[in-house]
Amino acid sequence: LVYLEANRDYAVDYIRKNIPEIKVCVPEGTYLLWLDCRELGMGNEALHDFMIRKAKLGLNDGCSFGRSLNGFMRLNAACPRATLEQAIRQLEAAVNSL
Repeated sequence: LVYLEANRDYAVDYIRKNIPEIKVCVPEGTYLLWLDCRELGMGNEALHDFMIRKAKLGLNDGCSFGRSLNGFMRLNAACPRATLEQAIRQLEAAVNSL
């Protein structure tokens, strides 16, 4: 649990500091982070394609959890720290390429 908490905190802090276009919702008691990507100005399909093709990440689409989550993606932070760091760097590079 301590490891997962540290991963969550790392991801939230990094995204807030380095990817301001994406707002991260801090979860309570979980390792699943909701990323509010609405500022990127993409529809759900375009956002999904962006994550796959540009960021090279397979995140969960928020819209599959309900219409209120259109424009959101879900990131699982329950992984080795190196994997999480790489994923977030890929996300940062993809957003910076816009």
